[in-house]
Amino acid sequence: MFSILPTQLGAGAMFVVCGVALWMGGRLERMLAIATMLAWVGSALAEIEDHSITQWGIFAVDLVYLSVLVGLTLFDRRIWLLFMTAFQLLIVLTHVAFALDRSLRQWGFFSAYYLWSYAELVAFAAGLAMLAWRRRRVRRR
Repeated sequence: MFSILPTQLGAGAMFVVCGVALWMGGRLERMLAIATMLAWVGSALAEIEDHSITQWGIFAVDLVYLSVLVGLTLFDRRIWLLFMTAFQLLIVLTHVAFALDRSLRQWGFFSAYYLWSYAELVAFAAGLAMLAWRRRRVRRR
């Protein structure tokens, strides 16, 4: 999965965002960073080289990750977490669409998959930026 430049850049961005979350985040951000890294690495390990068939292993990883995000969203209603959960739901629905309609090409599947994955990272980074901004504001008082 990390064999082409866009996926390598995405993985690098993911490790940076998750590293920042582990370094400066609260309990929620740290748990989410660990879950995110496990999901990305799990997806890479579950990928089947034959891109003409449905990626059931990645689908399973994405379902588990979606359930983690939904669980976190039930207890903490931060807007960026809601966006992450929505983007992950779109990833799962991308799997479903490809499994149901075999006329869709795998290139389209992975393009949508990467788009939603990167949008998820942007939401996570925005959440970390909001946390840093709140902490800075509290320190100035």
